[in-house]
Amino acid sequence: MHKILTSIGIALLAFTSVGATSSTSLAGEWPKDKPITLVHAFAAGSDYLARLIAAALEKGIGQTVIVENKPGAGGAIGTGYVARQKPDGYTLVTAYPGPAANFTNTMPGLNYKPLTDFEHVIQFSVGDMVLVARKDFPANNLSELIAYAKEHPSQVSAGNNGIGSYGHMIEAAIMDMVGIDIKLVSYKGSPPIVTDMLSASLDLSVDYLGDAYIKHIEAGSLKPIAVISAKRAKILPNTPTLKEAGLDLVAVPWGGIMAPKGTPLAVVKKINEVLTEYLKSDDAIQKFAVAGQVAAPTTPEEFHKIVVDEEALWRNIIAKYDIRSK
Repeated sequence: MHKILTSIGIALLAFTSVGATSSTSLAGEWPKDKPITLVHAFAAGSDYLARLIAAALEKGIGQTVIVENKPGAGGAIGTGYVARQKPDGYTLVTAYPGPAANFTNTMPGLNYKPLTDFEHVIQFSVGDMVLVARKDFPANNLSELIAYAKEHPSQVSAGNNGIGSYGHMIEAAIMDMVGIDIKLVSYKGSPPIVTDMLSASLDLSVDYLGDAYIKHIEAGSLKPIAVISAKRAKILPNTPTLKEAGLDLVAVPWGGIMAPKGTPLAVVKKINEVLTEYLKSDDAIQKFAVAGQVAAPTTPEEFHKIVVDEEALWRNIIAKYDIRSK
């Protein structure tokens, strides 16, 4: 009996060693003479951070990294595409709360499983959400906005990045909390939202405080009403938080990188190491600040927990406000 168990143990050890060697070999060969694709599941013009990350990864691993925009369904199309790719380290996707976590509950027919179909490589940023109005909208603060919306039910429009996006959930929550009826309009990214606001065909939006908005806010062509954070955004020191304006609602968006489930751990760690070094640099801190973001690297394990906690945080709110694709 002892000999049998010993033989089995030796066999298992040999098998494990072969597997480990194979995994190490695969990771050691990565990246070969082949470009890596970083899918950004939103429209061109919203990929400022994605391109910074791609450039840093390219420099760190010595291989071409291509940013490919695959917008649609609030990020579900591009994210789902990556979930189905070979887990070899050559296809990555930018990860945001909706497609990476909350679509679990807002899109019952989703063709991928946000929490289990990916390796969570790294969180690269945290930022702010902002409630913005077109420059000639007849309200300059939250109380005036609420009063105007109540006087004009269903006539005020607000854009967001799709059903289940942070913007959509916050807009729905605000309507419920203050008792107003606003027409919610979904878009394939921030740039078309901004375009419609600049042309006055859209009144409001709740969106990430990024470069697409900051330049127009600074130019006076859009006006911020409130930030949906625990404290005021450094880039908008005169804009109150939603809580300061009277609504107890806080949401902190994040951005990260995911890879298809099964991507070798050594590859995940290599990408994490390269990007962590970059994200701690003065260059990253300064360039992220331009987009109203804070470089915030994590370990893969920490990022996984962030994603799981995100889904749990919004699960009840999604159910309460019935924020689901129809």
